[in-house]
Amino acid sequence: MIPSLFALLFAAPQGAPPKMEFQGSYEPLPEVVAGQMRGVSWHPGCPVPLDSLALVKVRHLGLDGQVHDGELVVARELAPEVVEIFRELFEAGFPLAKVRRVEAYGGSDDASMADDNTSGFNCREVEGHPGHWSQHAFGRAIDVNPVENPYLAGGEPKPPRSRAHLDRRPAQGVILRGGPCHRAFVRQGWQWGGSWRSVKDYQHFEKRTAPPRPSR
Repeated sequence: MIPSLFALLFAAPQGAPPKMEFQGSYEPLPEVVAGQMRGVSWHPGCPVPLDSLALVKVRHLGLDGQVHDGELVVARELAPEVVEIFRELFEAGFPLAKVRRVEAYGGSDDASMADDNTSGFNCREVEGHPGHWSQHAFGRAIDVNPVENPYLAGGEPKPPRSRAHLDRRPAQGVILRGGPCHRAFVRQGWQWGGSWRSVKDYQHFEKRTAPPRPSR
């Protein structure tokens, strides 16, 4: 039988790789991960115990156009919706430079931001407000693509190389109001730091149990 012209034009080439689909999962914090966090991103005196956290694993599109697997830690009750947020980002084609637990950076928020890493839990205080826990310390905040989405509170933007994106023009990995990343988080009831008045934290999303107040 001679194949139809339609079949010749639209048949997938032999050996073509299958389309990558999103994969995401969550689980109670494994002991090996908890061990890696102790003394780095978590320590005695933190506002939440380790057993209140969950490990989330997600597939994401990278800024390099390739598909990668990443992981982050969040509050256990938020883990299902975090998976759905990352599913929406993947299906919308919104790229993330990296998605790594902050232990890879020795618990340093500055190092994680400098590497353009999307991260969640980190037991640390609010920037510039000693004695006040960040929502990251509760596993209720996620920073997305810090280089493309700077933190501004007077002075220099953080991280320093995010200066190129102060104009907030559309670009790969930039979060804009009404864009796919903003929609994915807001749909699940998260607040965006880009909407704050006193500071602008374009990389930051958080979901509080109490009424929201800006706290990086």
